[in-house]
Amino acid sequence: MQPTNAQRAYDHLRLRLINGDFVPGTRIRYGPVGKELGISATPVREAIGQLANEGFVQLVPQLGAIVKSFSREELIELYEMREALEPYAAARAAERIGERQLQEIRQHIWRMNTLTAQARKSAATSIGKRIVKQFEQADLAFHMLIIEATGNQTMVRTVGNSHVLARIFSAERHGYDADVLKATCEDHQRILTALERHRPDAARDAMAVHIRNGLEITLAADAGPTERWWEKT
Repeated sequence: MQPTNAQRAYDHLRLRLINGDFVPGTRIRYGPVGKELGISATPVREAIGQLANEGFVQLVPQLGAIVKSFSREELIELYEMREALEPYAAARAAERIGERQLQEIRQHIWRMNTLTAQARKSAATSIGKRIVKQFEQADLAFHMLIIEATGNQTMVRTVGNSHVLARIFSAERHGYDADVLKATCEDHQRILTALERHRPDAARDAMAVHIRNGLEITLAADAGPTERWWEKT
């Protein structure tokens, strides 16, 4: 079955949010998005309504759709939700995961390690956007493979949305350097080892530590609550 235009618009916008194309506070205009996809503004409006229901954008009177901004408290709540769900998912995945899925996870960790090595060789003080984008794509794939291994589709949707929200936040504020990438890879390797050995308790603990580490890194890069520019006028 062919996806509807509204579904196409939703998938397109969600992918752009994952890729960090829209930082918090960005206004999403229906017309230009429709032109990108060769569709009218009506299905784009439907797609944005769904994104608003899922918490990715806010519908502001007289302005339209604005990519959500996060306060420090909202960010902590997001990571608390992840810590409640993903360690459980990792434990279930350790019981159910197959060799094909393990091999895909290994490939993503290899990719992340390769990008980390490139970052370490760079003479620049900050990591280039290309490396960050590719690293985040591999990181998301790593986490989603673990969730998918549970066989729980509701959890796939819920955790997937939480990662999109985290990436919207990180598009503007996340601090990356080679040490952060290396630490992330080490966390992932510990999770993979537990999955390979089919040890649910070890997988649960390793994932919980990883999420707490991610929160600490993100909070360290956060200068405070994001100002909503439309509220200042």
